[in-house]
Amino acid sequence: MCRRKKDAEGDSERKRGGFLGFIAFLVTIFAAVLYLVALILDFINVDIPTVINTMRSIASMITMCIVGMLGWRFVRNRSTWCKVIYVVLVLAVVACVVTPIVLDIARSK
Repeated sequence: MCRRKKDAEGDSERKRGGFLGFIAFLVTIFAAVLYLVALILDFINVDIPTVINTMRSIASMITMCIVGMLGWRFVRNRSTWCKVIYVVLVLAVVACVVTPIVLDIARSK
């Protein structure tokens, strides 16, 4: 059977992953609510595309924060080149998520 590894302190694997798992659960709920509200606003033809796109982008950013934290937990004990690649990719994702928000706001004014 699959069992968790225990060390001298007890079930430390659960203690380490518990808080991040809880935050991931809350972020999933929050992102789902944002996506649903954006979908409902789009469905009932609310003519505020900037708000809808911004809500979707915020949900993506929040989700990417959790994914980023989990990715860092994987990369932090790896070699330097893995960390450099990770940081470059995270910066690319942030730029790709933030740029459309800024462009939407600039176009709406």
